[in-house]
Amino acid sequence: MLAAALASSPAVAQTEADGPVLGARAVRSNAGLKFWVPAGRLRLVAWDRDSLLVRGRVPRTASFYIEGNTVGMKLAVEKPGGETGQSNVIAYVPRDAKVSVKTVSAGIDAAGVTGWFYSVSGSIHLSGSAASVEVESMNGNLDLDVTTPWMRARTGDGHLLLRGAPQDVDASTIAGTLDIAATTVLRGQFGSVSGDIHYVGSPAAGAIFEFSNHSGAVDLLLPENVSGVFALSSIVGSIDNGFTSVRPMGSASHSMRLSLGRGASQVTVRTFKGSIRIRPQ
Repeated sequence: MLAAALASSPAVAQTEADGPVLGARAVRSNAGLKFWVPAGRLRLVAWDRDSLLVRGRVPRTASFYIEGNTVGMKLAVEKPGGETGQSNVIAYVPRDAKVSVKTVSAGIDAAGVTGWFYSVSGSIHLSGSAASVEVESMNGNLDLDVTTPWMRARTGDGHLLLRGAPQDVDASTIAGTLDIAATTVLRGQFGSVSGDIHYVGSPAAGAIFEFSNHSGAVDLLLPENVSGVFALSSIVGSIDNGFTSVRPMGSASHSMRLSLGRGASQVTVRTFKGSIRIRPQ
């Protein structure tokens, strides 16, 4: 009855184009929900209902099940003995729910959902507002366009793109490129082992940033009116100051300290052998 009511209600965002109803349950608004979809695509959408609705398609050789109660549920696509094939699942979850999502190669797309997202090789795209976000992929790309007080993001060889309006961010890669295009960050810790790090924008007043890299480059592209104190150092890498009109407060062969504008933010950049470049837009 719940599935029929939700499927026929014009007030919900889901449509028959999302596929047949796989399951529906009444849950608490802050329920804990675990998802397991090995391959294909999983999409999560937050809505203002104390209910869970799942639509989509799974391979005929696989099965989809929901178990649990109103406080917590597990939802999974499984096949006894091995690979399930490609699934296409979309789940509508309460806006205040806390999710835990795990896939092997399935891509994850979530809008307005709070929780933990993990994939071995699938790409992950998050958007909307969330209470907190923790996301990780070994090889997949991460596209994070989220408004959230706290975020932690990790990828190995994938490309990590950070935008949106996060406040407290800890983001890193191993070999993948890390691109930061968010101006709302007040505390940022950004790192890589060999991937390049690119920052475009202006640190907010009072912000504290730390960039660290081993062999990858760190490139800061800043507006002419940027305000901050920048401490740049590298063991063997080069340091390039594009603000030629500003005289460094301190400079040595592999370190430099710049005060730009009123010095309203604090930015530290450290590398081992990667180059550091700071330049105006």
